Amino acid sequence: MKRALWFALAAPLAPLAVACASGIEHASGAVDLVSTTDAASLVLPDALELNDGAGASDAPVALAPKGAEDLRISTMMAKVARARGLAALRSVPGVTLSRDALIAKVRAHVAREVPPAAIRQEGQELQLLGFIPTQLDYENETFKLLEAQLAGFYEESDGTMYMAADLTAENADATLSHELVHALQDQHFDLKPHSRYQPGKSDEQGAFSALAEGDATSAMADVMIAAARPGATALDLPEDLFVAQVNESVSSGPAASAPHIMRTSLVAPYVHGTVFVNALRRIGGWKAVDATWAAMPSTTEQILHIEKWQAREPALTVPAPTFATLGDGWSAVDEDTNGELGMELAFEEWMGANGAKRAAAGWGGDRAVLLANGDRSALAIHLRYDAERVGPDPFSSVADGLAARFGRPSARDASWICLERKETGPLAVLKRGRDLVIVAGPAKTGSKWSSGATCVVAKKWAAEVASQ
Repeated sequence: MKRALWFALAAPLAPLAVACASGIEHASGAVDLVSTTDAASLVLPDALELNDGAGASDAPVALAPKGAEDLRISTMMAKVARARGLAALRSVPGVTLSRDALIAKVRAHVAREVPPAAIRQEGQELQLLGFIPTQLDYENETFKLLEAQLAGFYEESDGTMYMAADLTAENADATLSHELVHALQDQHFDLKPHSRYQPGKSDEQGAFSALAEGDATSAMADVMIAAARPGATALDLPEDLFVAQVNESVSSGPAASAPHIMRTSLVAPYVHGTVFVNALRRIGGWKAVDATWAAMPSTTEQILHIEKWQAREPALTVPAPTFATLGDGWSAVDEDTNGELGMELAFEEWMGANGAKRAAAGWGGDRAVLLANGDRSALAIHLRYDAERVGPDPFSSVADGLAARFGRPSARDASWICLERKETGPLAVLKRGRDLVIVAGPAKTGSKWSSGATCVVAKKWAAEVASQ
C-alpha cells in the first residue's frame, strides 16, 4: 500500500539490528524467498558494468574522533567499510540522545519530508480498506511503534549519526553497523535525491528503500556474524531464519499491539531488500550491488523477482480510476501506485502470507485513487496482471480471503464479490479479463464513520473503472 510515512521513516529505522545479530550462528535450512530461479545462475543486465570502486582496504578511514561517540563510530566505520567494500570518504559525527529526544528528532525529520495531508490520507486509505480501526490515530500509532523499535539513525540532511542513550553495547554495535552503511551509501551514491517524498511514486520509492535497507542489513550481518564466526557472511544465514527473526522483532513486546499492516509494512523493505541484495552478492559480490545503485530497480516487482530487474521489465501503464458513478462533488486528493509488494501486503490482510504472494504474483501495474467529497471518502485500486501470468486465478483467492476476513458477502459470483460494512461502506472486488478492481467506500468519516453507499453503487463504480 501507499506508505508515505513509512518511507520517510525507513532510513532512520533499524529494527533488525538486534534481531539479526542474536543467535545468528545457529542458522540452518535455507529457503529462496526471491524467486524459484537459482540466483547463482543469473547474470547482470548487459547494460551494467561492475564498478571497480575503491575497496575499504585500499583507502583508510580518515576520521578524527573528538569524543566517546566519535571514537566508537570511527572504530565501527572501519569495520563496516571493510565489510561493505566502500571507503569512508568523510567522518560521521555522533550524537547520543535520550529516547524522547531521539523520537522528537525523527518527528522533525518526518515533518520536513512528508506533507501532513499525505499522512492523513495514508491512514484514511488503510481505514477504508479495513486494515486499521476507523478511530485509530494513525500518525501517533506509527510513532508508538517507532518508539518501541528505534535505536538510532543516520540523518542524511546533516551527515550525523544519532544514537539512543539507553542501548546495550551489543545493541549499539548492531545499530551502528547498520546505520553507518547508510552513511557510506550517502557518501558514494547520494541518498538525498531519492529520500525525498515524491507524491504518486510509492512503488518506485519502495524499490529504492528496499535496496538501501537490504544493502545496509546485509553488510550489518557480515559485521555481526564475523564477530562470532570469522569468515562467515550474511550469505551463510538461511533466509527462513532471517525472515523469522525480522518478523519476531515487531511481533513481540510493545510493537505487537500495532495493527498487522503497520508491522508488515515496516519490515518489508528490510526483508525483501536483504534477500534481493544477497542474491546480487551471490552473482557478483558487492560490486554487483554497487552496479545496481548505478541503475536502480524502478519497481518492487524487480526487487521481489531479480530476473525482472535483470530484464528491466517496466510496469504497465494503468490509468487512474475514474469516479463519475459517484456523482457530483467528488475529487481526487491522492493518486499513487502500490506495486507488487504493496498489493502483496494488502492481500496478506485477507489471507495468509503465502496466498498473498501468489495472488500478487504476475503484477503488471496498478493505479489507486483516494477521493473526497466534503466529509465523505472513497478509494479505488485498478490492478492489471501481466498477459503471460500463470498460476491460480487471483480473484478466487482474494474473494475467499475477503469472505474469511469479513464474513458472508452481500453478493458474489465468478467475477464479483461485495461486502456491506456499516462504518466504511462497501468493499468490493471485480474481475475483468486480467484486471482486478478494488473499491472501498464511499463512507462518511469523522468522529463517527458510517457507510455512504451500497454494493449496487460499488458494482457500477467498479465496472466504470474496469472499462478504462
